[in-house]
Amino acid sequence: KAVRKQGMKYFVAFHHAESWFAYPHWMKEYDISDPRYQGLYGEPHNLDLEGKAPLKSWVPQVFEEWHKMHYPSKAFLNQWLGKIEEVINQYSPDMLWFDFGLEFIQEHYKREMLSYYYNKAEELGKEVIVGYKYHNLAPGSGIVDLEQGRFNEIAYNEWITDTTIDEGCAWGYMNGAKYKTATTLLHYLIDNVSKNGYMLLNVGPMANGKIPDEANRILLDMGKWLEINGEAIFGTATWIHSGEGPTKMEKTGAFTEDEKLCYTSQDFRFTVKEDTIYAICLNWPKDEALITTVSKSASKLYNSEIKAVTMLGNDGELPWKMTEKGLHIATPSMKPCDHAYVFKIERKHPFI
Repeated sequence: KAVRKQGMKYFVAFHHAESWFAYPHWMKEYDISDPRYQGLYGEPHNLDLEGKAPLKSWVPQVFEEWHKMHYPSKAFLNQWLGKIEEVINQYSPDMLWFDFGLEFIQEHYKREMLSYYYNKAEELGKEVIVGYKYHNLAPGSGIVDLEQGRFNEIAYNEWITDTTIDEGCAWGYMNGAKYKTATTLLHYLIDNVSKNGYMLLNVGPMANGKIPDEANRILLDMGKWLEINGEAIFGTATWIHSGEGPTKMEKTGAFTEDEKLCYTSQDFRFTVKEDTIYAICLNWPKDEALITTVSKSASKLYNSEIKAVTMLGNDGELPWKMTEKGLHIATPSMKPCDHAYVFKIERKHPFI
């Protein structure tokens, strides 16, 4: 109620598909296989693996152990589905988010879960989302999630990153954590949107509910940029190309944030809204910006279709010219903001 009172969306993260595999019942030195604790650890299974499956510490190594186990029982699968339906019925979440354990749920149950959630949303007239990892649902049945990573090219299906405002791997408050910069996070967001993606940003509050001062400062800085440039992000779509420039991502997919990128004034990301192209320059272009993509065949712009070129946050039109190299745009004398700079290219229709 408190979340919705603020006009915010409410979503639930599910990890309980992993419960079947997370507890090695064959390790008798613990109480995992004690029948008295089945409510916590689940029904005992694979007791014959004692000494045959040394415990692994983390994904993907842990999958080696998990794949040695039996598939989840019908009772476990029914409970998995029942818990989700209970949450849907009582709280009507705007999004369901599933961790990697969804891989081990039998397909019929995943279809039942999706149909139940989407049908309930249809009854209530709600828009909802299902987020999942890797290839654990059929394409198009939800939005694939890349934990602490992103795609290096434009995607045909929508996708989402979940990342943290700090440099750590925890999904809560960490004492003494180092934080990402507002520039890093905004470039992350811009790059995602240009590639048909979204960014889910975790901010871990302290025990008293307070947002840490450094995190608060970063959020306010990001908000200040979005106040000026938000029209290039919100409600936009991908263009023919996601961007251009010399700085390339070598890695793609989840857990790729260790690749640090430093963008230049030649690095652009593109979004569109109706007949407007937003060319977002990821570093200040000094005297002139040159956008080469608009001189290529699939995305070629005619001189006659350009109605006006401006920069968000600055008053007045900017001088421009089209050559064989691309679109040359004179840069304003003053920066309207920090972090990234949006050239708004308005097009005429019809243009001939």
